Amino acid sequence: MKKHPLFRIGYWLIASVLIALLLQNSITNFLNAWLIALFFLPAALIVKFGVEKANLLKGVKKWIHYFYIAMLSLYWGYIAIAVAYWYFLELKADLLDKVLISPVFIWLIIGFFVLLEFMFFKKVQPKEQETITIYSDRKKTTINIENLAYIESRGEFTLAVLVDGKEFKNNMRISEWKQRLNGFLRIHRSFLVNPRYATLNGNEVVVNAQWNFPISRTYKQQVLSYFENSVQL
Repeated sequence: MKKHPLFRIGYWLIASVLIALLLQNSITNFLNAWLIALFFLPAALIVKFGVEKANLLKGVKKWIHYFYIAMLSLYWGYIAIAVAYWYFLELKADLLDKVLISPVFIWLIIGFFVLLEFMFFKKVQPKEQETITIYSDRKKTTINIENLAYIESRGEFTLAVLVDGKEFKNNMRISEWKQRLNGFLRIHRSFLVNPRYATLNGNEVVVNAQWNFPISRTYKQQVLSYFENSVQL
């Protein structure tokens, strides 16, 4: 069941209360401690959305991104502590718990609540589709998606071609194929290929080492980005 966005807001409000309880060793007034805890929430959002973006990257770029996330979240955490030190503790250093200024403490607190939020609200991944059913030559036909090499549009009909060369003529438009075949790569208005068998060769995509298809201008950037991100560094 999909969780309502208000649940996330409620989660972070509860998280801020728990952070406030931790801060009460230095800031005895709970309301003041809670206000400071709210300052930590932007740092948590930096980590949350930053990590999601970093996970899409590969190699050195990913780790550089992680480093930036760590530094930016730490910087924001110190802003929260500075506000507490200046406004609530009135610059009295003896009242400031040294644990609070430890970067490890800041990262542990932020990381814990971000991870907990992920566990509570993570999406259940649907089971990967294994077959697709179409009508070919007026017969209901079930095709194993893993065996599909490419889809070719020929005006009023499309051809579903398997890796062994077998063809299935059908009336489904290539745009419908794209919607139903999650992960397949559109390289041309007439071609949709299975990336599992595809390699880039200049301005063409070679499928299963036997079919060469041109890359159109419309899809060129998308195709190049796909293969660039697929390279294992």
